[in-house]
Order: sequence, then structure tokens, then C-alpha cells
Amino acid sequence: MAVQAMPIVVPLSRWSSRLALFFVSLLLVTLAMHRLGLMPTTLALNLFAVGFAGAACAVVVGLAALGQIWHTGRAGALNVAVGILLPLLAFAGPVGFFATVHNLPQINDITTDFVAPPKFVKLPARAVDANPSDYPGAHFAAQQSKGYPDIRSLVVDRPIDEVFEVVEEVARRLRWHVVASEIRVSKPPVRIGTLEATDQTMLVGFVDDVAVRVEGTSTRARIDVRSASRYGRFDFGANAARVRRFLAEVALRTDVSSPAAVASRRLRNARARAALKRQKARDQQKAPPRNVRGRGQ
Repeated sequence: MAVQAMPIVVPLSRWSSRLALFFVSLLLVTLAMHRLGLMPTTLALNLFAVGFAGAACAVVVGLAALGQIWHTGRAGALNVAVGILLPLLAFAGPVGFFATVHNLPQINDITTDFVAPPKFVKLPARAVDANPSDYPGAHFAAQQSKGYPDIRSLVVDRPIDEVFEVVEEVARRLRWHVVASEIRVSKPPVRIGTLEATDQTMLVGFVDDVAVRVEGTSTRARIDVRSASRYGRFDFGANAARVRRFLAEVALRTDVSSPAAVASRRLRNARARAALKRQKARDQQKAPPRNVRGRGQ
């Protein structure tokens, strides 16, 4: 009876698949735990670095195993495919994302007021290894002006009390974790409302600090926002996107609820009702009486 020999598998191919499975699993577990708040950011960043470095090693080992398979004709192609393709899938997301935002300013602190940015007062103190809470200064302001020229203060012709209520509502709508919110008198009749909160990035869950300042009187209010990352030198445009979305929501809600907008909607509704009544009246005039219809039938 003939005995079929088992194919000889290249050892490097097995190591390639093992490394890929281990380090990609490490990346996924770290991502999930950090997003759920079960892991500190510093540890998560270190594990991300280790995970991507290990995934790169798996690719190198897989390429070496592929060369041995090509020259010797031994088995192990499936292991090599796992060892190379799995890390490449893990790299595809960060590489593709970085390719779309690499032209953005290399900053991590965005504000609408360069002279007197809103301060973080009520928020918990940052860790020693985190970014400083003070605004970096003119260098960041110059880069922001060049990269995000559209981000500026929002002025609304509404009482400060109404505007601050809209600010609080938008913060809740955006699911910010509000830490402090208050209005105080600065110099009569000027009043200042401040709101401090934290927000997380959607995928990884990095925590960013947000401060909103509303300054104004009974007729006009000015809104300034500051959003800053606790970790990392580059925020990949997350803070600018957060400030834009917040100001757009506030502008939309203050415009919709303004007295002029309410009066305009009432006028449009009244015109629509009047037009509907005129149309019904014309239809009734055109319709023949019932007795005429009966005789015709």
C-alpha cells in the first residue's frame, strides 16, 4: 500500500500568519476597550504602536516565506496569504484616512477667538503626559487662519439668554458631556455665559475638551468656541469639524426661532390658507347645483 507523503510547510509562513492574527487582534481589542472607556489613552496609543509594528513584521515575514515557497515549491501559501493580507487590511483604514487629511494644518487646538480664546476652567485637570490646556498661541493661530479661514465668531441679533439656551440645547443634541454651564454678569448690561464639555471622536474615542463662551446683551450675542485634543499633535481635522458643526447648528436654530423667521412663517401660512380658501370658493362656483345635475341625469 502506497503511503502519501505530507507536504512540507515553510516554517516562516506559519509565523507570518500567527503574527498577523495576534497583532491585528491586539489592535481590535485595544480599539474596542479605548472606545468604551476601559483603557487610558496613553496605554492605548502605546498598544496601537506595538500592534501596527507587529503587523508590519508579519508582512515582512510573509514576504520572506513567499520567497522560500517560490524557490523550493513547499507548502504554506495559505498561511502567507493570511500573514500578508490581514495586516494590509488593518493598515488600509489609517492610510486611507491620512491620505485625505494630510494637507490639513498640523495643529490640535481650534478656536474662534485668537486674542482671548475660551478657557478650560471647570474641566478636570489634564494628565501630566497630555497636551497643555493653555492655548498654544500665535503659531497655531497662523496655521488655523490659513487652513480653516471659515472658522470665526458667530454674532446673533438675539438676547443672550435665548442664545445661551440654544447653545445648551445644541450641546445636548451633539451628545457632549457637559461639565459646567452658567451665565454671569460681566459689566452691566453685558453678560457672559460659559459652557465646558468633553466630546469623543467617533471611531477611536479620543477625548477632546470643548469650551463655549457667549457674550452679549439683551439685543445681541457673540459666540466663541474652542475645541482642543488632550493627546496627539495632529487632530486630523476633528476639532475643526466639531466647531463647524456646532456653529452651524446654533446658527440654524437661532435663525429658525428668531422673531423675523417666526413672523415670516406665519405670513406664509396665512397666505397659504387664504389661497386655499380662494381655490375652494372658485371650485364651488364652477360646480353646478345638485338639482341641475339630477335633471341632467
